Amino acid sequence: MKKNLFRLDWVSTIFFILTPLLGLGLLPVLIHREGWHWTYLIPLISLWAITSFSITGGYHRFLSHRSYDAANWVKFLYLIFGAASFQGSALKWCSDHRQHHRFVDTEKDPYNIKQGFWYAHIGWIFLKPEQPTVWAPDLMKDPMIMWQHKYYMPIATITCAGFPLLMGWSLGSVFGGLVFGGFLRLFVTHHCTFFINSLCHTLGKQPYSDVHSARDSFVMALLTYGEGYHNFHHEFQADYRNGVRWYQWDPTKWSIGILAAMGSAQKLKRVTPEIIRARLIQDEKKLTNYGLSGERLLALKAKVEIAQAQFKNIRQEYMEFKNRVNERSRERMLHLKAEVKIAKLEFKASYAQWKAYVKMGQGLQ
Repeated sequence: MKKNLFRLDWVSTIFFILTPLLGLGLLPVLIHREGWHWTYLIPLISLWAITSFSITGGYHRFLSHRSYDAANWVKFLYLIFGAASFQGSALKWCSDHRQHHRFVDTEKDPYNIKQGFWYAHIGWIFLKPEQPTVWAPDLMKDPMIMWQHKYYMPIATITCAGFPLLMGWSLGSVFGGLVFGGFLRLFVTHHCTFFINSLCHTLGKQPYSDVHSARDSFVMALLTYGEGYHNFHHEFQADYRNGVRWYQWDPTKWSIGILAAMGSAQKLKRVTPEIIRARLIQDEKKLTNYGLSGERLLALKAKVEIAQAQFKNIRQEYMEFKNRVNERSRERMLHLKAEVKIAKLEFKASYAQWKAYVKMGQGLQ
């Protein structure tokens, strides 16, 4: 990246250096003056969760990728608590993130991993472009987002300090609230988010694509409320889920589901058929590298694709029929329901056979 396009951002540099130093420096002072109390963890954990959800569910999936629609009261809370995370205004954050997806692993990627692990993690924040580009013209038309962008610094300062102080006061230690809910919470929130840009482009699996550096990491999913399934996200960024499997840790997905059940989130985007196709392609690459190819491989792949298409078509027919069913059509509906179950089982069986073949190929290495 050409250095003359950037200059040192002194405000960000000083802020991100002083925040952890103040938190770690004030911690022994707090314990010396007031002793240790487990209640110190309440503002740390609760504000970490609230501000993180505002980034993952709000800034990221709702505003950056438009993976669902949310009610205005939800958007307002996202903007308020997102500001309290001190990661920039929603407009700035989303603009950087959209640019990252558009130019991933290239010189135009704001946190390009090819510039080095620590550059992608935090180094890029210390630098700012001389002519920044806004990649979010749709967000610029939103009055609420522009209000937060215009008054970001006072909103962030008041909320970032006010919430910890208020919680600390209610728990009997204003100082403890400031140290744990303020400085230490910021440090944890910042670096868990930053590790998505660094660790999730360095370590982990690539089950959906290897044309970019993004990787899936269960450990990072635990620390970032589901954001660690980054390989999936880069392939299917419009999907409101990152952990697409039911057993994958993705509290952000679950929180969006709760909002949908309440009627406060609509039009949740999913890309289920494309997921299977992406995994088939990626698995096929691995098998080819193992030297396993030919008619057997093509036959298994075709079997999965046919079973999936059959399952999808029968389910669609069943849902359409169910919507216009009457008493005389009850028997046909039950028959279709049985066919859906059979088609689903056939699809699962064929896909399990495919995965067993992939596993066998890996075992030969």
